[in-house]
Amino acid sequence: MGPTWDHETDLVVVGSGAAGMLAAIVAASRGQRTIVVEREPTWGGTSAWSGGGLWMPNNPLMQRDGAGDSPEKALTYMDACIGEVGPASSPERRKAYVATAPKVVQFLADEGVNWVRAEEYPDYYPDRPGGMIGRGVEADVLDGNKLGDMRKTLAAMDGMPAMALTTRSVQYLPVAFRTIKGFLGTTRMMLRTLWWRLTGRDPLPIGNALLGSLGIIAQRHRIPIWLESPMVELVEENGGVTGIVVEREGRRERVRAHAGVMLTAGGFAKNSSMRRKYQPVGGEYTSVSPGDQGEAILAGKRIKAATALMDDAWWGASFLHPDGSTSFSVHERSMPGCILVGPDGQRFCNESASYIDVGHAMLELNPGGDPPPTWLIMDARHRRRYMFGQALPGQTPKEWFTSGFMKKADTLRGLAEQCGIDPDGLEAAVQRFNGFARAGRDEDFHRGATAYDNYYGDARNKPNPNLLPIERGPFLAARMVPGDLGTKGGLLTDEHARVLRVDGSVIRGLYAAGNTTASVMGRTYPGPGSTLGPSTTFAFLGAQHALDVLLLGVQQEKQEVSA
Repeated sequence: MGPTWDHETDLVVVGSGAAGMLAAIVAASRGQRTIVVEREPTWGGTSAWSGGGLWMPNNPLMQRDGAGDSPEKALTYMDACIGEVGPASSPERRKAYVATAPKVVQFLADEGVNWVRAEEYPDYYPDRPGGMIGRGVEADVLDGNKLGDMRKTLAAMDGMPAMALTTRSVQYLPVAFRTIKGFLGTTRMMLRTLWWRLTGRDPLPIGNALLGSLGIIAQRHRIPIWLESPMVELVEENGGVTGIVVEREGRRERVRAHAGVMLTAGGFAKNSSMRRKYQPVGGEYTSVSPGDQGEAILAGKRIKAATALMDDAWWGASFLHPDGSTSFSVHERSMPGCILVGPDGQRFCNESASYIDVGHAMLELNPGGDPPPTWLIMDARHRRRYMFGQALPGQTPKEWFTSGFMKKADTLRGLAEQCGIDPDGLEAAVQRFNGFARAGRDEDFHRGATAYDNYYGDARNKPNPNLLPIERGPFLAARMVPGDLGTKGGLLTDEHARVLRVDGSVIRGLYAAGNTTASVMGRTYPGPGSTLGPSTTFAFLGAQHALDVLLLGVQQEKQEVSA
């Protein structure tokens, strides 16, 4: 006799980020029952905190614009970037992703998502075979009032500006006072925000725009979202998963899933014990939501699911603040007039490279051990010309210096002594870098040689948008650490998003997507939205597969009865 059930539905979705919401929408759009369970008091997860972009090769917006992409071109690029990393990024999974991504964009457009294309945003390795500019899409700014009561529980990162901006706008902010394009782009964004507010609208940007759009669709389909309802365990019967146990309103309840269970609960970035077990850095530097605790991965492991890439994450250089908090860095380290150095004062990477490459380079300074302190060294022009975080050019808060977040000295040697790095090494590194900057060619790390490097550069700065001699005091430094946007290892899945056992067999009824799984992107980050793109695409594939199996079974039963 099987277990008794408190609830019955077709597809149970664990996690309410972009992947989970999409999976539930797929089920509801096909007339099937679905429930989303979420451990946090808010919905949206880290997806709602994110930049909201999706890397979707050959998507309908590209096709509309005649951008010249193709599945073959995208696969060539993925092969060139990712290489051979095992079954997490098998040829079958890459092909499924590239073939399905355009369908996901079109499906959500038909459901009401107002997509815009990041047509100027390059792939992160645009010089490699198949590389392009403009494969990213994102939801346009959304009026939060359309969410009704759901607006109150939508997750949002502290300090996220309620502005009418997209990631297309972000490139303008650092150079708003340097270039005409930057000034005009920033001005348009500010005027749009003002107009939205004057007309009573609540602008939701980037990740909130995407999740808000999905929330509106979920409301229309009457999809129940159970908040503060963590999954406790998977229910396994006869070698397959048939439901979950959830902690809800003070009691444990069993939920039957006739089509299957979809795990989209994120990774384990906030689980310190798991990070200590698998990774060189704990979760103290991560930039993810509190719910990223790894329960879905652990639940899968308890029923013998295979895992892969558990030692890796979506790394990126982050600033370490005096209170222990961190802020992810993109443009600050890329703009001219700065370098990133280790304790010996020497450069160790292309500062303008993709954040995951910079993060990996930081970890490689002490392989297998705690990463040593690293510092972003700037001269006065960098701080005078460009934004730093949300600080305007030339307006550095005094508390940054009094708190120790930022160091300042009249000489490089004095700055090095404050930071605890080798003064001779720093002076030599700056002298060598300055020679490269004047020539416009970085002979050591090739900074500024690609369209991606230049995207977060200063077009007015000649001869290279990313290189400027560090020679005008006072000199400044800010400590950087290898933060992350989440872990990228997890349950091993196939091209249908089915969870696999160690022996390669399928766990019937169990699907997973997003950071709960080992990433199809392997150990790299091919382009903007390489987390959300695969997350939503494999959630779409998994939900479709689960429902197809369910409906096929129903059809077969009817045929047997009629016979």
